Amino acid sequence: MKIQVLFGSQSDERVYGPLCSFLESLAEIKMEVASAHRHPGRVREIMSSSDADVFIAGAGLAAHLPGVVASMTLKPVFGVAVNGAFSGFDAFMSIAQMPKDIPVMAVMESHAQDIKDFLVRAVSWNKNTLKLAWNPLQEASPLFARILNEIQEKSGQKVERVEALSPECQAEIVMRGDKKQGRGLCLFICEKEILQKPQTALEFFEEAQSGGFWVGANNTTNLVLQIKKIKELAP
Repeated sequence: MKIQVLFGSQSDERVYGPLCSFLESLAEIKMEVASAHRHPGRVREIMSSSDADVFIAGAGLAAHLPGVVASMTLKPVFGVAVNGAFSGFDAFMSIAQMPKDIPVMAVMESHAQDIKDFLVRAVSWNKNTLKLAWNPLQEASPLFARILNEIQEKSGQKVERVEALSPECQAEIVMRGDKKQGRGLCLFICEKEILQKPQTALEFFEEAQSGGFWVGANNTTNLVLQIKKIKELAP
C-alpha cells in the first residue's frame, strides 16, 4: 500500500511527524507540505503525479486541504483536523461537512494514528456485503428508518447489523444523543430542523473528539461512496 500525506504547514510537524513514523510499518509513505491556500499549484502537481492508494491531508483553522485533495482523486481521503484554534472545532467542521460525492473521513489530530488500525481492518472487508452498527434502541425512530433505507438504496445492498467493535463493521450510524461505540467510519444523524442549530454542531464535535472517522451529518451519499472507495483497497 502507498500513502500520500499532505499537511498545510510546517508547523504541523508535531502531528504529521509521529503519524508518518507510525504508518511506515504499514505502507510506503510520502510526505509533502503544501497549503490549499498558499500553494494550490503545488497541491495540484502532487495530486496529478501521485500513485498513492490512500491520501491523508491535515490542516487547521479554515481546513480546506483535505476537501481539495478529495476533489482531485477517486481514492480514500482522511482529513486530520489540526488543533489550531477553538480546540480544532473550526478545522473539524471544515473537513467533515463536505458536499455530496466528495467524501472525506474527518478525524481529530489526537486520533490520527487510529488510521493504521482502521486500514488493517478495512482491507479485509467483504465487497459484497454492507455491515453496519447502530444502537438497536433507535430502530423505531422514523429518522433512523429513513437513513437506513437511503443507505440500502444508494448502495444497492441489504444492510446487516453487526457490533460496532466487530472487525467486519464497515461503518457506524450514530444518532444525536447516542455515544459512538466503535473506532471506525461514522455517520452522525439528526432531524433536519435540529441540524440547523449551532448547539448541534457542538454536540457533533464533542462526539468526534472521542475518535472515529466522520463523513458529516446525515450525508448518506458520502457514507456509501466512502465505503465503496475503501473496499477497493482490498487485494
